[in-house]
Amino acid sequence: MRNKCYLPKSLEEIKGLSNEKLQFYWDIFYAYPLRGRKGKYRPLWYAIQCELSGNKLADKYITRLNRYAANPEKYIQRANKKKYSLAIGTVISKTYKGKIYHVTVKGEGAYEWEGEVYDNLSAIAGKITRGHISGPKFFGLSNSRL
Repeated sequence: MRNKCYLPKSLEEIKGLSNEKLQFYWDIFYAYPLRGRKGKYRPLWYAIQCELSGNKLADKYITRLNRYAANPEKYIQRANKKKYSLAIGTVISKTYKGKIYHVTVKGEGAYEWEGEVYDNLSAIAGKITRGHISGPKFFGLSNSRL
């Protein structure tokens, strides 16, 4: 049975804790040592959210969080990495319901279709299909086709 103690109510509050307090909370939820501050923020915030909501932290999530905490920079880079890379000027063509659509890559996060520039391919695919759809998947840029 755990003794009751105050738990931070936000990720920002965790980031603002002193090193001693951060280590105190880390020791409550995790049995292994971890050096540094940054790697502790997200796993600790997840554990605190589970504690506050009454949910049990599943072992598979603990394993994943431990992996993330061991090398957060690696996983941040992987999370922000695009699965495809298109050169400026590339024209993407798609035939949909018998009509051919052409989209021109104008830059990172800039795609032109019918004279209008969009931030992502999903916005264009949504206009074409009149629904929610993954732009990269619609235009055939998913990993399975590359």
